[in-house]
Amino acid sequence: MKTNDLMSQNIIYANAENTLDEVCSLMRTYDIGFLPIKDKDDYIGVITDRDIVIRAISNNLEYDSSIDKIITNEIISIDSDSDIEEALQIMSEYQIRRLLVTHKHKYIGILSLSDILSVNHNFNVLNYISKIFMPDDKTITNNNIDLPQAEIDEFEL
Repeated sequence: MKTNDLMSQNIIYANAENTLDEVCSLMRTYDIGFLPIKDKDDYIGVITDRDIVIRAISNNLEYDSSIDKIITNEIISIDSDSDIEEALQIMSEYQIRRLLVTHKHKYIGILSLSDILSVNHNFNVLNYISKIFMPDDKTITNNNIDLPQAEIDEFEL
């Protein structure tokens, strides 16, 4: 199966001059957590809901602030004729859940991990998912998951 078989063809994007509030509104309106960022006719980066939390909200960035300080400038993409297995490998390598899809060096769609999971194929998807979501290259083997321990603060209600 190829990436163009599963990708979303309508690319919802934000403009480089958009504010944090405008980007959040777009994400809410379209129920998405990923937006490519355009400057004029070129894509210059991406922003995710996680970027907003980690880089904006946690740093008390004002909602009318420009998004240029919080976007990810590196765009990870895949060709539309590539196999889904290759897409999963790229997602695993970069620990990301979405890829922009290109055809003849033009962005034509977005492939998400949920797009891949929506079909029932015999990919070794669990192994890839574990690499995407788990730090330090920990993988799922024989239904045992080796997760890092988190500290929990005690508090009373």
